[in-house]
Amino acid sequence: MKTKKLGIIIISVAIAVIVVFTFFLNYLSLTKFDNIFEQFIGKTADSTRGDTKGADTDYVKSDFETASDLYEYETDLVSEIAMEGATLLKNDGNALPLEKGTTLSLFSHSSVDLVSGGSGSGSGSFELTVNLKDGLEAAGLKVNEQLWNFYESGNGSDYVRGVGSINYGRALDWNINECPLGVILQEPGMYDSFKDTTAVFVLSRTGGEGADLARDMAAYGGEAGQHYLEPDETELEIIDFLNRNFDEVILIVNTNNAMELGWVDEFENIKAVVNFPGAGRMGAYGLGYMLTGYDADGNEISPSGHLVDTFVYDNFSAPAMQNMGDFNYEGTDYYYVTYSESIYVGYKYYETRYEDVVLNQGNAGSYDYSRTVLYPFGYGLSYTDFEWSDYSVSAPDENGDITVSLNVKNVGGRNGKDVVQVYVSVPYTEYDIENGVEKSSVSLVGFHKTANLAPGEDEDVEITVNLEDFVSYDSNNAKTYILEDGTYYITAASDAHKALNNVLVEKGVSNADLDAAGAVPASEHVGDASFVGTYVQETFDSTTYSTSRYTGEKITNQFDGAALTDTEYLSRSDWSVMDNDGLRYGTASDVDSGAEIGGKQWSHSITSELKAALDSDSSGNPNEGNVTQTYEWGVDHGIDLIDMRGKAYDDEDWDLLIEQITLEELALLIDESGYCTPEIKSINKPKVTDLDGPAGLNLVVGHGSVDTGDGLKAMTWPSEYMLACTWNVDLATQMGEGVGEDGLHGGVVGWYGPAVNIHRTAFAGRNFEYYSEDSFISGEFGNAVVQGAARKGMYAYLKHFALNDQETHRDHLGIVTWADEQTIREIYLKPFEMTVTDNYVDVKYNEPIYDSNGEITGYTMKTAENMPAATGIMSSFNRIGTTWAGGSYSLLTEVLREEWGFNGFVLTDYEVSNYMFTGQCLAAGGDAKLKTVGLSGNFLFGYSLEGNAEDQAYAHEAAHHILYTVVNSAAMNGYVHGVEYVNGFAYYKIILIVWDVLAAAGVAVLIFFLVKKIKRNRMIKSGNNR
Repeated sequence: MKTKKLGIIIISVAIAVIVVFTFFLNYLSLTKFDNIFEQFIGKTADSTRGDTKGADTDYVKSDFETASDLYEYETDLVSEIAMEGATLLKNDGNALPLEKGTTLSLFSHSSVDLVSGGSGSGSGSFELTVNLKDGLEAAGLKVNEQLWNFYESGNGSDYVRGVGSINYGRALDWNINECPLGVILQEPGMYDSFKDTTAVFVLSRTGGEGADLARDMAAYGGEAGQHYLEPDETELEIIDFLNRNFDEVILIVNTNNAMELGWVDEFENIKAVVNFPGAGRMGAYGLGYMLTGYDADGNEISPSGHLVDTFVYDNFSAPAMQNMGDFNYEGTDYYYVTYSESIYVGYKYYETRYEDVVLNQGNAGSYDYSRTVLYPFGYGLSYTDFEWSDYSVSAPDENGDITVSLNVKNVGGRNGKDVVQVYVSVPYTEYDIENGVEKSSVSLVGFHKTANLAPGEDEDVEITVNLEDFVSYDSNNAKTYILEDGTYYITAASDAHKALNNVLVEKGVSNADLDAAGAVPASEHVGDASFVGTYVQETFDSTTYSTSRYTGEKITNQFDGAALTDTEYLSRSDWSVMDNDGLRYGTASDVDSGAEIGGKQWSHSITSELKAALDSDSSGNPNEGNVTQTYEWGVDHGIDLIDMRGKAYDDEDWDLLIEQITLEELALLIDESGYCTPEIKSINKPKVTDLDGPAGLNLVVGHGSVDTGDGLKAMTWPSEYMLACTWNVDLATQMGEGVGEDGLHGGVVGWYGPAVNIHRTAFAGRNFEYYSEDSFISGEFGNAVVQGAARKGMYAYLKHFALNDQETHRDHLGIVTWADEQTIREIYLKPFEMTVTDNYVDVKYNEPIYDSNGEITGYTMKTAENMPAATGIMSSFNRIGTTWAGGSYSLLTEVLREEWGFNGFVLTDYEVSNYMFTGQCLAAGGDAKLKTVGLSGNFLFGYSLEGNAEDQAYAHEAAHHILYTVVNSAAMNGYVHGVEYVNGFAYYKIILIVWDVLAAAGVAVLIFFLVKKIKRNRMIKSGNNR
């Protein structure tokens, strides 16, 4: 009898399991995981239904009829970016350009596996990358087939470069794993194959999201004290062999992080060095064109790339390196990073300290520029020579604009483009010393790339710079931007070091004194005062730039709590504070940290007050907890989202539109806008796809590029670092347009890129996603790329806002980032400000035509001019001081919205639920969470706004920001009033339907047997009773 009851229990449990499992499978698939399943498995095309009244609803049109036409265009553009971004660092004896027909022996396993980008959100379909052999052969060069085959498929293929960051930093592999020289030479006939060839060694390093590059290689097949950005013993052994056996060796530096290259001069036959960062899918073609000096159409060219990072002999000489990496607050899960270097990042440190050595000020000590800096910021060689003349600097006009003019003439023997860089040297005064205002000796404030000039051809160049870029932020006294009285030197130069020497000569320093101070190589960096103009500011001005010209808002300190009070900050008034790691905030602990210096973590004690502040979820909003305004929801006013296209942000109809949204729809929009913004039926808002990343449009979390049609994938673009090395903002605009075109063909409207964080150190894992160590050039390129994307109806989420400049512990409760206000504003916020301001596009919309009864009979296409091009921001994982950046009222409201006038969409980085709280985000001025699954709060039923008047009030404005962004994008192609969105049929639903049918059949069978068993048991029981 017990056995019979057990059978009934088993069947009943099986039925219950199948029913419950099927319920949750359907619920979670159709709600929480719907968007992810749609992207991974696919769906039929979205569509619309409704009468367009004959209107032209293609508000944003592609310039290409087919995806194949687009792909062909982008192939040429990517190769052009690589051709112009490749930077010639050395060219002894005119080793380059190479004659077509030259045979190259390509050494290193990276020769068959170029670094074309990085991992994480900035990845792409790298399996489609054109290899180096194909790129070189397309330019008319030949490749040693035996050596190539050895690395590609022979014994050399067993040696593979470590991938770096694995699964967003959850594991690390920084092994270089180069094929040893002995393995190469033991191949039969290999040595003989080198005869009559030119040696090329490809030195590659990777990078990726979630981890910073190894500062110690002991855990990764190297020696203790060695780091990732220098060659290892195996590489040096091969390079030594090449130096002894080839008359000419070409070094290709294929990395997105500034390598240490001082060792190159130890090998006299390394005649040429080319810096070649990640070049995207088609960039290998561009390298071939650059090496031969002829482009794809056979036009003569010369290298025109210039560095956007300073290359030094020792990457640890950067003051920021004293506080980079794995730093923990003792006894807690909180980690921190301290920007004790102040504004002295990259050339702003190296050049400024050099000036103070020359002028014998600031306790500059024994700093030797010639033994510190190898290639200065802005450096780059050409195959031809240029002569500059007729330099002039105008007085500022009423807007503060100054025109810098000069003539550039090609006086060499080949066609080429030149780059004119304009720097300002501002006065460093007693006021600055007394009030802790830091000043860089020179700062980039403008640049221009010429046309491809033929020998003897010249170009008149005009570059507009503005007094806004001359100001400094005074954190301690004026607590706003100041323009001090004194002389401002404005110079044009080929790099930052040349610029400073020009200024020093104008100040009365002789070139002989500069040489003695390490102005090397002297022949390239002789100061020339004829390329210096001046502007004299007569009075100390703390008023003009203390008010936002975008909004009229007063500009004052917002980040007082973000600066530590118990540490040293670097000042040019006394450089000695950084000696002997004097800036480091922490001591070595016993905790292992494989990639860190010495393999150990750094640590610091923590106070109870600091711990409490870190545990708090306050946004800093002064009104938090006091909001009383209430709103109505779900009220039908007969307005569609499309009706708001082209209207001003403050148009009164926005309130009526938002009133139509239900609280359930609003909660979903706020809390789960990861990789899409959801459909809102109440206002006819379509579901809109948003995707990563800076190198092109990828499926969720980097799983390959988006399909664009004709069997093609969206382009994988060169790294932002490579793009910046072109110094060509026209190419940047074209790249932005290209990403937008990919979106039009691939059904993507929101783009999680570009990123305008800073190369604070050479070891940052995502330097490939960021443009430069310099804030100005980062802002110029960010502005151009976003402008290009916006022209194609794409809204770009500029990221990561802000101070997200290292990967180590970035999302571990939000790394605590300490920095002073001047540093925050001048170095890290400036690129964002330059991108979101003074950046406009025109937006087409349809204006209804009404009959006498008020019915719409047709539409007239109109244009709304000067609409904002930059309407998206992605906030960052880290904290600024104690407050999470995505929940900081000071950052998102006071600065971004109130000072800069930004009315667009602020999205978080991917949600980490234990510190990125929705309420804090909303109160701070953020709008939505980058989240695909409700991991926080109630998992099954998600975030709710019911009964929370304060969050409803914040969410009302968040919806305003989001919808304003979406309605003025390509998402509204196909829509006029009354047209409804029809979501495509997701293919995963077929699997779901099949499962449901099988489950139903299985349950039916089980019920049949259950009923049968119960009846049998009753019959048996009844018989026993008789």
